[in-house]
Amino acid sequence: MDALTLGSQRLIHLDLKGAPPKLCYFEKFFPLIKDLGATGILLEWEDTFPYTRELLPIGGLSNSAQVSGAPYTIEEARQLLDMAADCDLTVIPLVQIFGHMEYVLKHEQWRHLREVEAYPSSMCPCNSETMALVRSLLKQIITFHNGIQYIHIGADEVWYMGLCPACSKRVTTGKYAKPGLYLDYVTAVAQYIKENYPNLKIIIWDDMLRSVDTQILQAYYLGTLVEPMIWHYNSAETFNLGAPLWEKYSNVFTNIWAASAFKGATSSCQILPINKFHVSNHEAWLSELGQHAGKILNFKGIAFTGWSRYDHYATLCELLPTAVPSLSLCLKTWLNGGYNQELHNSVGKMLGYNENTPNFGSSLRTPVLPTLSFPGWQVFVGLEWFVNLRGKYRNIVDSDQMHSWFNQWQVLNNYTNPMQVDTILPVITDLLNELMSLETYLKTHLEPIFYQHTIEELMGTLVDPIKKHLKQVKSDCETQLSLGCRVRGQRRLNI
Repeated sequence: MDALTLGSQRLIHLDLKGAPPKLCYFEKFFPLIKDLGATGILLEWEDTFPYTRELLPIGGLSNSAQVSGAPYTIEEARQLLDMAADCDLTVIPLVQIFGHMEYVLKHEQWRHLREVEAYPSSMCPCNSETMALVRSLLKQIITFHNGIQYIHIGADEVWYMGLCPACSKRVTTGKYAKPGLYLDYVTAVAQYIKENYPNLKIIIWDDMLRSVDTQILQAYYLGTLVEPMIWHYNSAETFNLGAPLWEKYSNVFTNIWAASAFKGATSSCQILPINKFHVSNHEAWLSELGQHAGKILNFKGIAFTGWSRYDHYATLCELLPTAVPSLSLCLKTWLNGGYNQELHNSVGKMLGYNENTPNFGSSLRTPVLPTLSFPGWQVFVGLEWFVNLRGKYRNIVDSDQMHSWFNQWQVLNNYTNPMQVDTILPVITDLLNELMSLETYLKTHLEPIFYQHTIEELMGTLVDPIKKHLKQVKSDCETQLSLGCRVRGQRRLNI
């Protein structure tokens, strides 16, 4: 296992379609991951890449991006790549070519390329203009990333396929039905890359291949065109790839990759990574590869994925700074060939935790802010504070006291007990004051790392709804106490 892990690539996935950090954060983050043992970056630009010419509307140079203050300019993107190179980190760009195409297909000029007209997620492989668009995307990405050896073309989770009239006919009449439709398209993209960039190797996600018969994969000579990256994010308790999958891939592919997760794989609205879960995922991968990877001639490496959104329209999940402890534990577990308490303690010490915080990464019980040493730790602590505060908020608003003495009907009908309201008001006021303090803290420490559009989304999603509700409850309490009317039906409030 030492030869397997140490002799292979260890890529850190950067999902920039959600909360893309400013360059000043990468200046600190890249040296950190290099020191932790990373060898490269799997760079998923999506709509942050500075596309030009006919692709201008979809990237960081578009009018909408400029208005919202979103990244990246051409100069910034080049600086990002230079920073990675300075840390001797290999860069593999990831550009989707089939599913997860919302960032392109949401635009009116490419709407006609959708497989399902109402849904911007999947491209129609039968439309004659689809390949021209994909070639443009690939050409700009490949040209910009000078000297790369690999490109990742995604091709995962194509939820809608074979549904438009042309694709449906191909599925019905084709020799291999829906798998044939998928493979016809993916191999056409791969062949375009091979013909125009013969030294470039191609990675794809493997999930769409798992249910395809070995004979069909062999018929397309897929193993000569692409290298699959097998992704599985479950913890050890439910980790289940199994021998048949490895048996099939060993008959098709010479080279394979793995993909684990250090964040963005437990819940689409998760705020803090669950360290225990992600460490368990890596322990399970080590066990799986120990059992089965020998069936494949070359294990190329692993991508530690860190999803920022589940798709282009999903809310933000864990911000990158919040996942540094999880990533550190996962990388060290991988390199160590397993996890133990000694490893945990050494990672904690490296991150700035003292010996009295053995379970770092769990939510703060009080808003007492520690001093840590990893880049963006203030954001991590602030969101720990938020999770703790949100728990208190939910306990209060869902309490028996609120449901019994201050529910909506009672407030609207001015039928409340001032004795109860007198105890509710200070609790609500204290929580609102704490939230206002947290809001100031978060904004102060988010601004150096993230662009304004990310901060607005984060605050609008997490903080503002709670603040609005607490202000309303506080106002209702004050109104009820000032009116003093307690006869049912005597007076109705105009709310």
